[in-house]
Amino acid sequence: MSRVARVLVGAAVFAAGCGGQSDRSAGTESAAADSVAAPAPAPPADELQVAGVMIGKRIGENNLITEPTFQFAPQDTVYVSVGTTGMPDSAVLTAVWQFQTGSTVDSTSRTITPQGPENTEFHVARPKGWPVGTYKVTIFADGDSVDARTFAVRKQ
Repeated sequence: MSRVARVLVGAAVFAAGCGGQSDRSAGTESAAADSVAAPAPAPPADELQVAGVMIGKRIGENNLITEPTFQFAPQDTVYVSVGTTGMPDSAVLTAVWQFQTGSTVDSTSRTITPQGPENTEFHVARPKGWPVGTYKVTIFADGDSVDARTFAVRKQ
């Protein structure tokens, strides 16, 4: 009997030891899974977020681009639509247009008071036409660079 008792006690100790480890690792795995599965907190509703920037030749209803493109002719007007979300009291959006050398072609700012998702339009044209080359428009929200688009002007 003593031999059987020792085997049973040893098995019980072994099972308890394994069960303890399993419980601890299961808790760790569960905590790790919980931290991975937790979604990132949403930005405050009053914080402005730039949801997207589109560039093109035509602008339509709700300041949306109706003819998106990155290639323009020298006489084209270049439009940018900046989609925003959030409802701050006000925010300043700025579009800075630059030639490939980095020299500024134009800069325009608009103060907005969004009441939810909306689009703000910027455009630039050159009365004598755009010189052929590569350009960039950078969008700023309250002074911070938030997006940029590169476009080209080609001879037709």
